[in-house]
Amino acid sequence: MRSDAIAGMLPAAYQRSMHPSGVLWALLGVMEGLHESSEARLGSVEDLFHPYRSPDRLVPFLARWVSVDHLGTGRDLVAAGAALAQWRGTREGLKAAVVIATGLTEIEIEEAEDRPFHLIVRIPAGCVLAEQVRRIVELDKPAATTFEMGVLP
Repeated sequence: MRSDAIAGMLPAAYQRSMHPSGVLWALLGVMEGLHESSEARLGSVEDLFHPYRSPDRLVPFLARWVSVDHLGTGRDLVAAGAALAQWRGTREGLKAAVVIATGLTEIEIEEAEDRPFHLIVRIPAGCVLAEQVRRIVELDKPAATTFEMGVLP
């Protein structure tokens, strides 16, 4: 806060007695200096909550905040958190969660025709991310849904 703005909040008697060589003027200068760091931080407070501009140490908190911490703590996950929450519990949402969390784009998730509430998850043969995909599907699928892992044709 600038010293002239602080001075405007003082009682009229103080405002009338202010002059550049006085103690009150110097005190207002000190107060302005004390406010600078807080105002600079408040001026960019939105950066704390932006997934790509927040400090690295804050990303895990943001992941918990948007409920994607069970998938990981990557910035892309945090950025997609709202969309993933909207689609959570659907086949499309599950696929998006796996793709964003692992980077694996070759994945198929389909509902079994002969078994209600059962998913078939297919990934490339020999995929090194198989266990990570399995964990994500287990954590993100609807509770009453079962699944099996398979290999893409």
